[in-house]
Amino acid sequence: MKDHEDIAEELAAEHRSLGRAVARIQALPPGDPRRRACLKRTAVTLAGHAVAVERVLQPAVHRHLPGADRVAAQSLTDLVRAEEVMKDLEFTDTGSGEFDPLLRRLLTWLRRHRDREEALLLPDLGRAVPPGALDEMGDDVHAVEADTAALREAVAHTRRPDVMVRAHTALTERHPGPPTDDHRPGRAAAPAGREARPGR
Repeated sequence: MKDHEDIAEELAAEHRSLGRAVARIQALPPGDPRRRACLKRTAVTLAGHAVAVERVLQPAVHRHLPGADRVAAQSLTDLVRAEEVMKDLEFTDTGSGEFDPLLRRLLTWLRRHRDREEALLLPDLGRAVPPGALDEMGDDVHAVEADTAALREAVAHTRRPDVMVRAHTALTERHPGPPTDDHRPGRAAAPAGREARPGR
């Protein structure tokens, strides 16, 4: 019996995990210090999912579903938009009036990404690729998640706010699988001159 699932099941589980993580933050009162720790863990989870998509799913779609490149690019763009919102959240006071609207925007982009991936990409990939290859891709996604889990706890209480970009860089270095022509916007660095404010 295999220890984990194929690529579709692994990525769907990550989508559910991200949704639950955002819901946990929303359930905490504004300014609660636990919001910041939860956000840092969620930022690492998002970075890990992005690396899995970039290094495993996107090359597989390009290889096996050439007609789906446009949908794959749209799904990845949705994920990039979610990452951009997360960067804003990392530099926003958890008690400010800006924080919760940003959380809702984050959820919107995550859901758009999830819907494209689970409804349009993964079913077609499942029909185009032999089950054994799908399991191998699931192994690759699972390996990224294992490293993500270790990072998640390591950064939860760090004082630096720019967790997601650093986590993405670290995970990409550990999983340097075939990069893809993903048409994604460039990754912006943390906004210059912005520092953590009280209530973080």
